[in-house]
Amino acid sequence: MPDKKITADCSSCTLAKRCLPSGIPVTDLYRFTNIVSTNQTFSTGDVLFKQGVKAANLYVVKTGAFKTQIINQFGDAHVSGFYLSGDIIGLESMAGGVTLNSSIAIEPSLACKISYRPLALLRREFPSLSDLAVKIYSQALATTQDTQNCLSIHSAPSRLAQFLILFSQRTNQLSYQQSDLHLNMSRQDMASHLGIAVETVSRSFTKLIDSGCITKTGRLIQIIDRTGLEKIAQCSSY
Repeated sequence: MPDKKITADCSSCTLAKRCLPSGIPVTDLYRFTNIVSTNQTFSTGDVLFKQGVKAANLYVVKTGAFKTQIINQFGDAHVSGFYLSGDIIGLESMAGGVTLNSSIAIEPSLACKISYRPLALLRREFPSLSDLAVKIYSQALATTQDTQNCLSIHSAPSRLAQFLILFSQRTNQLSYQQSDLHLNMSRQDMASHLGIAVETVSRSFTKLIDSGCITKTGRLIQIIDRTGLEKIAQCSSY
């Protein structure tokens, strides 16, 4: 898709306090906006970047959602992660300079593209930006660890229960626990991410519904019994 830069004031963005501009003084914020292409529009299925190409940019999800997927040497795709509003995509590729995966919009989305090299130069000038970068990398590693823990659970319903809990934690931006979840991803993508068959995802949802922990209407999930869902998530033989 065309790489169109739309000028926008990062200080007025609702994500500003969670995003990289928060590490730069307001008086110098223009230095950051000069290296950002904001509000890039993506339709469902649009590719943000492809695996194996030069990694020159980071992307911040403004609205909507994206997935990352890895293609192995046999041509098989594995969905490695889902990225929601406020998440930064592409961190894992910066060290090697080559994208380790592909990223695709899974619903209509907006994203901001940040040029990495000038961002690295800004980090030298503003120590607070480096501190923020450490925090962001730490959060990304924690998310990866949560995903690995989820995949280490042998029972498919337990994996799904853990996935729903983690997804709920990520989408909940308020102080109270959110019970309604909209699953942006397809059942096929969820199955690929959890390492189970699509039919197994369906059966696992049925088990969680029958347990009384959740209700499901299309992609809308309501958590009825969070404590019960957490117990199932911790039970590898459920």
